[in-house]
Amino acid sequence: MLYMHSLCAAVIALSLDLVLAIPELNDINILVVTDAHSWISGHIHDDNEPVLNADYGSIASAYLNLKSLASESGKDVFLLNNGDHVEGSGLSDASVYTNGIHGYDLFPLIGMMPFDALNIGNHDLYDNSTVEYMTGASNFVEGWNGNYLTSNVYNATTNDNIGSTHTILKGDNSDTSILVFGFLYHQTDACAAVNVEDPSDTVLSPWFLSALQEGVDAGVSAIVVLSHMDLKDDNVYVLHEAIRGYGDTIPELQNMPLQFLTGHTHYRGWSKIDDFSSTFEAGHYLDTLGWISFSADTSSPTWFDFQYVDANLDELYNFTGTDASTFDTDLGLEISSAIEATVEELGLRTILGCPQQDYSYAAGLGTEDSLYDLYMQKVIPLSVLNIPTGTGNTPWHLSSTGSLRYDIYSGEFYYDDVFAIAPFVNVFRYLADLSGQDLQQIVDELSQTSNDSPIRTSLPKYVGGPDSIDPNLFYDLFFNDYDEPYIVDAVEAVVGEDVVVVNWRDDSTDPNFVDTTLCWATSVPALFPCDNDDV
Repeated sequence: MLYMHSLCAAVIALSLDLVLAIPELNDINILVVTDAHSWISGHIHDDNEPVLNADYGSIASAYLNLKSLASESGKDVFLLNNGDHVEGSGLSDASVYTNGIHGYDLFPLIGMMPFDALNIGNHDLYDNSTVEYMTGASNFVEGWNGNYLTSNVYNATTNDNIGSTHTILKGDNSDTSILVFGFLYHQTDACAAVNVEDPSDTVLSPWFLSALQEGVDAGVSAIVVLSHMDLKDDNVYVLHEAIRGYGDTIPELQNMPLQFLTGHTHYRGWSKIDDFSSTFEAGHYLDTLGWISFSADTSSPTWFDFQYVDANLDELYNFTGTDASTFDTDLGLEISSAIEATVEELGLRTILGCPQQDYSYAAGLGTEDSLYDLYMQKVIPLSVLNIPTGTGNTPWHLSSTGSLRYDIYSGEFYYDDVFAIAPFVNVFRYLADLSGQDLQQIVDELSQTSNDSPIRTSLPKYVGGPDSIDPNLFYDLFFNDYDEPYIVDAVEAVVGEDVVVVNWRDDSTDPNFVDTTLCWATSVPALFPCDNDDV
């Protein structure tokens, strides 16, 4: 458990062996979840200490309990979500194999939550079908009644914002109110259904200044910017400078408390921006319930109180002044029950294998526990390269190292783990007849590419296998369709001509269909068979 609080400018973290107590309430009190990636049923493996056994129902109960406590002293608490709802567990991604939509089963469950406002994330924007479902049949966006925020994300056809540009949240028990925006970094690889505007352009739009004026005229106590970007992303400072810069026109903006709630990069951190502003990031995969609290007083620098509450039931009991007998609320139990019913319906606790050791996606290549070595040396050959192309060439696979997102744990491997490890369901392609010398040059050049993945590891940007490259052989180079444009550009730069990409087993009606997710489901039973006593 981590606790952080202060005015210092650096990102700091102080580990304490203390049990979290009920937080001190200030004028503005915020709970935030970011980058849940559909891990709303909690963690099923012992992947953290303390165990992360809280689900979204637990988060709802924690919030409602804190609201009740706050009401006793005339205070308010707001619950916010910073986006990246899909791609990370079977609750989001198993539905791709039934109706082609990430989030089909997930969005109705999120819609039960008592979030006061939500942001959009980059993973919510990779597939047209997901965007169309969010904005259409699911009623997900409309269901938040103007509090689903997409300040710089637009419908590519109508050029209207997908959600609302901003909202003003008003407290139930006090005169506290906050002006909230929802920004995404300048995503350039979103699906065709949307356009994501550079935040540096958005802040020049007339509506942005009008929204700030609207907030001041309404007497808001603070501005909160849900920012799906790293806590020190350049866009944070662009937004900060724009808001403070408009203080020349609207003087109240010069010292108004300004809180950025960031995400995307999947870690915990806090940093001061100015005497009245900070940026705060609260983990990922429902490992953290972030808490930040501060005064609305502008007569002296703002003191930001913040805590990272592990998504652990015992910590949530202590944080909310409850215990196992008093913590659950009717809404929380209803949400937990709906989640569990969906998990059961999708078969996500089906055991596919029984690994005898752990494998880590962050482990270095060549180490015993390297998940990427397992992927390249075992999984891909078993499930993707197991059918010949007919060229007579040696098959070889290349992948970016943002493709695997979770570890394998010894014991039981569930169907849900397939989606936790590889949620993106990318199909495979290949290029035929590359010489070993050319292939080695391609790999060398791609390996020098800066690893800009938000998933922080020491791995190179690309890894390949199953074996080392023989300069005397010819190869068929396999890759997934997400990596395709980058790899094809590198190949064409080396060979000096256009190349022809061949689709590989990408027809979902074909019995031999395979993708980056299913390859785990098909190979794990063979790699990690269970003895009868293990199941």
